Amino acid sequence: MRNSWRTLPLLLMLVAGCASRTSEVWTKPGVTDVDRQRDQRECITEAICPDDALGGPLGSLVHIDRAMYETCMARHGYARSNKQE
Repeated sequence: MRNSWRTLPLLLMLVAGCASRTSEVWTKPGVTDVDRQRDQRECITEAICPDDALGGPLGSLVHIDRAMYETCMARHGYARSNKQE
């Protein structure tokens, strides 16, 4: 159960990303993909609002505070840009 809470936010990001033709890209000079993914996981975990969780047929859906996520990524030195697909 504990591991599912770690992967759930990433799954939610993937689903949200598939619903949009514009994808959000976080860039930071010299950062590796592994480091960026680690930082993104940390920021998603920080931005989860457990009090806003909704139950449903597929389990619980969590609310991620987008402003908190963006602040965390900026604090780690990343800049956001939008890439059209």
